[in-house]
Amino acid sequence: MGHDNSIPHPEYDKSIVMLKQLYEYTDVMMSAKKNHARDAAMNMYGGEAIFHPRFVDIAEATSREYEKYSDSWRLRRRLTTNGTATEKNWKKIMDHLEGVTMSYHTYGPPKLKTLFKKNLEHLIDIKKEYDVVVLMYPHEDHWDECRSFLRYCKTNNINARPRLLDGGKGKYSEKHIDELVEFFRPEDLNHIKPDAKVSADGRACCGGRPLCTNGNLKTAQTLVPRGAQGYKGWFCSANQFFIQGQNVTGEYFTNKDCHVRLDQTRGPIATIDNMTEYTDRMRRLITKNGAPPILKCVQDNCLCGTCAPKATTPERLQEIMKIYNTTN
Repeated sequence: MGHDNSIPHPEYDKSIVMLKQLYEYTDVMMSAKKNHARDAAMNMYGGEAIFHPRFVDIAEATSREYEKYSDSWRLRRRLTTNGTATEKNWKKIMDHLEGVTMSYHTYGPPKLKTLFKKNLEHLIDIKKEYDVVVLMYPHEDHWDECRSFLRYCKTNNINARPRLLDGGKGKYSEKHIDELVEFFRPEDLNHIKPDAKVSADGRACCGGRPLCTNGNLKTAQTLVPRGAQGYKGWFCSANQFFIQGQNVTGEYFTNKDCHVRLDQTRGPIATIDNMTEYTDRMRRLITKNGAPPILKCVQDNCLCGTCAPKATTPERLQEIMKIYNTTN
């Protein structure tokens, strides 16, 4: 739930129990998907995940616990990190990951920025899949450095993209918007209003990856507009593509920002104590109905679930889901 150094690290044993539960749940949900859609992406983040004193052991466990599922679905593990692990730990962690998303924060001290670049160079040297997300802090002490680092990445053929901020910090002046044209297509900035929260009008999906909103892949965009009510009342498949386990609290949610449950209330879908029962429930529903259940959105804002297929009617969503599921 963000950078909170006042609470202890999650217990290792608790983390492993939740890892096993997540794999079992994934296995059940994959049973309803066509073979081409049986790809699971595990994202590990925090705060800063690699600060955990036993993160190397946890990374090793993601390999060990996956072995019994390896013939059923494919796993790609990705770490979202500021890249400040020691060189020794960084190399060990990379043995158990398929990819890394490195977040560059301009407000960090020079020592950490140097370590960031060193660990990034290691990824490039070992040809590990990676991308760099540059957080575009509009504050005058950081703005020019954000732009400078993006230019550095372009000059050195580093796979980097800018990321507009959500929340109160994500406010950009007319000057900022004019200067963002260097890194965005102009049409992707049309929805940004000067000095207003970016998240109020759109979502820069996962740092700028293109997203299709109308079925025509040729018109994909990097900033997805939304109205004042988000997707409230729409039918959504976020639960068929996401699950988040918070190993601090021992709770599970539809995903990081979507807390919608099947009964159209908000909150955790399960906890470490009853996740096995919840997984069994999903298994029974898939067996009975031929597909996982769908959600009806009750949230005003849609953040990390934006890219899950959604529609204004359940029939339309079921039609879309034929792309992914063995039945509708």
